[in-house]
Amino acid sequence: MLVVVDTRSRFAFLNGGEVLNLPMLYLQGFVLFPEATLTLRVIQPRFLATVDKAINHVDAPCMIGVVHVYRHINDGLHSVASIGTTAEIHQVRQSGDGTSNVSTRGQQRFRLRRSWIDADEVPWGEVQIIEEDTPSRTPRNAFVQLAANTGMCYFSNEDEDLMRELSWQNHDCINEFDASVNKTNMGDDDDLRFAERQRQYRAACNSKMALEAPLSFWPRWAYKMYDSYSLARRAADLWRQIVANPSMDDHVRKPDLLSFCIGSKLPISGSARQELLEIDGISYRLQREIQLLKAFNLMRCRNCLVLIARRSDMVVISNGCPVGAYVKPFDGAQEMITVYNASGLALYGNPSEVHSWFPGYTWTIALCAACESNIGWLFSAAKKNLVPKSFWGIRSSQILDDTQSAQDRSSM
Repeated sequence: MLVVVDTRSRFAFLNGGEVLNLPMLYLQGFVLFPEATLTLRVIQPRFLATVDKAINHVDAPCMIGVVHVYRHINDGLHSVASIGTTAEIHQVRQSGDGTSNVSTRGQQRFRLRRSWIDADEVPWGEVQIIEEDTPSRTPRNAFVQLAANTGMCYFSNEDEDLMRELSWQNHDCINEFDASVNKTNMGDDDDLRFAERQRQYRAACNSKMALEAPLSFWPRWAYKMYDSYSLARRAADLWRQIVANPSMDDHVRKPDLLSFCIGSKLPISGSARQELLEIDGISYRLQREIQLLKAFNLMRCRNCLVLIARRSDMVVISNGCPVGAYVKPFDGAQEMITVYNASGLALYGNPSEVHSWFPGYTWTIALCAACESNIGWLFSAAKKNLVPKSFWGIRSSQILDDTQSAQDRSSM
């Protein structure tokens, strides 16, 4: 017997600074961002009660708070993050065996002010909604054109209309045109013509920028450091070069959503992801994500720092991204990075198809060969027609990446 409860269209965004009480989910190894999806398989009675109270909550129906829980390396104790994300419960699928699959979507960041457990053993928290800033843009009157840009005379009226639309920010016009050309399905006969248009457009934009004079104290490069739209374009370009899938180009005009989308999908450790969630300010978050994209290369065991995998080993298996959240057999979610090659791991136990996240693949537990901590799983194809034949799933909560400093590692 399967009962589906659709709870959508019952949610409203809350004002920044608003304080309210919410049922809470404390998840180890997973950080929820606004706009990201989270699906849970709920089995334990107290978690079922948490979902039920969230759906029927009078003040905020169908809303639940999600907070990351992390374990310290030195003493093994667990700590609860102070910043979390509200989640809207979209759908609850109740099975005849008493379990429920709960589909949620992240909405707004909050600060956890205090927490408690009620008489039904349901965790609650008093949260304060964080007011997000608006994307910053270089002022239009910060620079003035010194002379007419003759480079534009090469283009037809149709081309000028296209460039005017693409040049929604003058100092990013070159990158915008590149993105437009890359996304256009061109035949071989059109390649030379588009290449020539691109060359002329680059020359025109460079000429225009060279003939601009600042009307303020700050030079252009200083504005670009905090221009949310310029940073969004840079972050999307880096993502395309380093991670590739999924494409971030559609989010460039919404830097706030882009910063959350990249933060939720970067192949980094859970502590680094929580750091991104806690950053206030769109431009500051994008700056940090650009740093992480430039620096990310190696994944190491969180406990002993043995090399596990490299950035070049990542492979897309599902959801169009090498990073994904997968439902655990018991009430939680597991954030995992998929790679086709890994080192320093030892297999434990026999292959199994029970609760496999990837149909047709068996899983085997993978331990760090040096310290024997649980790093993830080896997935092997049980059917001949599956590609790839095998790959590794690395738990984000069990790795450190080379984007973290020694201070970050010692504080975990």
